[in-house]
Amino acid sequence: MSEQNLISKIDMKALIPLISKEFKKYFTKNIKALYHYTNLEGAQGIISDKTFWASHIKFMNDSKEYSHGLEVCESIVQKLIQELPLENPRRAYLEEVFAILEEQDTDIFVVSFCESGDLLSQWRGYSRSQHGISIGFDFSSLFDVSFHLSEENFFPRKVIYDHKLQERIIRRIINISLLSLELSVQKPQFSPKEVARTIGYFLPLFKHATFSEEKEWRIIVTNSKSMPYQHELKFRARDNIILPYIELETHNKILQNDNRLPVNQIIIGPSGTNEFTARSINYYLKNVGYPTVPIKLSHIPYR
Repeated sequence: MSEQNLISKIDMKALIPLISKEFKKYFTKNIKALYHYTNLEGAQGIISDKTFWASHIKFMNDSKEYSHGLEVCESIVQKLIQELPLENPRRAYLEEVFAILEEQDTDIFVVSFCESGDLLSQWRGYSRSQHGISIGFDFSSLFDVSFHLSEENFFPRKVIYDHKLQERIIRRIINISLLSLELSVQKPQFSPKEVARTIGYFLPLFKHATFSEEKEWRIIVTNSKSMPYQHELKFRARDNIILPYIELETHNKILQNDNRLPVNQIIIGPSGTNEFTARSINYYLKNVGYPTVPIKLSHIPYR
């Protein structure tokens, strides 16, 4: 299918899943389990309520990492703008895209997972105490792998650490958008606002290569004033901030087994009292319907 035919067959709401599908092999792979790092209170909430809390990216531990993706995007867009004559409609289009992206009327919320259930960097970053918990989930059971990779399905994507691949994704979004501009009679298929929202959606999946050992996956959810549907915004106190978050209920398909989440392992983070913690978790799990979930103690030194 030619690029022109591709553009003619999609609508403006399809740009995010279009890019997701095109780069699918980089965003996902066949794995058995994903781990979510949290604390005791968070683990209890997830298991009892079958709900994940997606935190606002600006208030996360690694919130500054969002600027990494923005810098990658800025480098590409500004270079393209400088290469275009002032009167070229492409230039005005790209300038508007980047202006919207910088203003960012979209709130971005993230749930983080990891391919490894026992990493020191994750204990320090996400458990927020020495009493951290890593919950291992069966990947194919928790996430419907038949889902299209669109934000509405809450499907996790691998974080991209390869700088060149990050550039490829941004360039592809821009190239499709500019092509839609060329093919338009009255207005472009993809408005600058939609292009900026698409770029902004993928930027939280871009991290510097030095973090690659984390092997992180993320669910990205957005709230935008320009979108007809808004996820309910909630707040909770955490340390020295009031953290904005939204609740993501697990998909009904995974709750067919006695209404339980597909938890296949619990790992207790480094702590001087972790054996005592393990006994309490074991008692809790047995009483809420998870009598056979194995519990492992981390032996990583926590300093």
